[in-house]
Amino acid sequence: MLLRLKINNLATIRLVEIEFDEGFSILTGETGAGKSIIIDALHFITGKKADYSLIRSGESQALVEAVFDISNLKNVQRILQKIDIPFESELIIRRILQDNNRQKIFLNEVAVTRATLEESGKMLVTIHGQHDNQALLQVSSHVDFLDDYGHLKDLREIVNTSYHTFQQDLKRYESFQQRLREDARQMEDLEFQRKEISEMDLKADEEEILSREAQILSNASKLALIFAETREALYDQDGSLVERLGMIGQSLNKAEKIDPACRDFRLTLEDCLFQIEDLRRGFSKFTTQYLENPQRLEWTNQRLSQIQTLKRKYGRSIPELLQYFQQITEKLDQLQNPEESEKTLDEKMKASRSTLQHQSQILSAARQRVAKKFDRQVKEELIQLGMDKVRFKTQLATKFQKNPERSVQYTPDGIDHVEFLLSVNPGQSLRSLAKVASGGELARIMLALKTVLLSIDPVETLIFDEIDSGISGRIAEMVGYKLHSLGKIRQALCVTHLPQIVSFSQHHFAISKTIHQNATYTSIQALDPQERVHELARLMGGTEITSQTLSLASEMLVRAKKMKDSSTSFNKIV
Repeated sequence: MLLRLKINNLATIRLVEIEFDEGFSILTGETGAGKSIIIDALHFITGKKADYSLIRSGESQALVEAVFDISNLKNVQRILQKIDIPFESELIIRRILQDNNRQKIFLNEVAVTRATLEESGKMLVTIHGQHDNQALLQVSSHVDFLDDYGHLKDLREIVNTSYHTFQQDLKRYESFQQRLREDARQMEDLEFQRKEISEMDLKADEEEILSREAQILSNASKLALIFAETREALYDQDGSLVERLGMIGQSLNKAEKIDPACRDFRLTLEDCLFQIEDLRRGFSKFTTQYLENPQRLEWTNQRLSQIQTLKRKYGRSIPELLQYFQQITEKLDQLQNPEESEKTLDEKMKASRSTLQHQSQILSAARQRVAKKFDRQVKEELIQLGMDKVRFKTQLATKFQKNPERSVQYTPDGIDHVEFLLSVNPGQSLRSLAKVASGGELARIMLALKTVLLSIDPVETLIFDEIDSGISGRIAEMVGYKLHSLGKIRQALCVTHLPQIVSFSQHHFAISKTIHQNATYTSIQALDPQERVHELARLMGGTEITSQTLSLASEMLVRAKKMKDSSTSFNKIV
């Protein structure tokens, strides 16, 4: 329960300190007086993101401090124990916003993060704003009310986890299928490449040998002519080299007879003749080889062209082609033997889908059971709020895919489309609440839902920020009576401008704004009984308060007191 609230240098508030009590409290004030600042302060103290622009102009920091009685809040106590924050029966929260966009947060004088403040704050205060009624017009929000009431969030989280597991397994399986199709195309390309290289039966030095052969074959006739001319010069023509060397040999024989020392010259000459003979035999052999062979030349050039084609595709040399061939072979082996199998992934995907189906059905069955009790309690609350002919039903329908098969649609929230149906007049069929509820009905329905959810909400402090939007007169009186009833089991604070709601409060705080030396100041004051009458008269009659409006205000307070003191339901009293 909120005991005290201190606000310093926040927007138009210089310094405000408020002490709260149990029961139903009202905060009133003219438009622009600063009611929203009080709500902002309560948001800050429960972990909302800091708005540094609210630091009062000319000040270096703003402070919001709240004291809560946590003697009955076991969840909050467990959080404090978990993070080693000492406590007895109270929790002091202090949050300081600094003009350098930094902040400090303390729980019982221990510095903590905003995440820790937010975790504990949501167990201390529930703030229901004036726009929350419109959330009922969003059918997607209805499932949250039902799941909150039925304590089904854990089951829903299990479904959420199962859903994402299934989606991951499905994506992995579909990715594998896609990869198989891509691998099949790649394998087809690689098989073609491997076959193309393999059929060439390449040797590492083949290109060099073939290039040399092609050069020779291309110049065969020229080489044959060279060797023929050389042979003729050596043997065949008159005065050939061999003939002349023979004559020289005869001369050296004569010289040797004269001087034996010339024998070495003769032997050297004979060696030359032997070498020339070897040269002749070689010429004869090469002359035979260099006969023109156009078929062999065509084959050699074709083979070299094929090698060049492969080099343009797969490598700069035959060794690179052979290396690429090895890489292709290894890649094909990998593609033909993947690490994951289609069967394994398919079985895993089907298993996770089965788990999702099972968990979704469990959640759906739980919602079906909870919905009946939920509808009954909401209807009872609506009757107490003056909708005595109301019919309220939570409709659960299975979600289906938009396809011809109409297969069940599985989502992170389950398979149920949850929608509140409403009928407020006899003979009127149940229709979507989002389509038929008026503004006043929305306010009462939301209040009824909040009341029903109190049975499962451990929060002791409820704050209603102008929930009276769109209502007036007797309906406003009903809402005031219900808020007073809530104040018996929870601490309820309400910001309002409707005198009918104000009249049911136990505690009344008036918020006002003054201007002094071109500076604006917001203040708050706890009203005594006489001051309450005047404030109520102001709400009823505007700026001019007459004796008649004062009399009406007093009468309204008396009427409200009579209703509060009675144990009879509101409808029977009115």
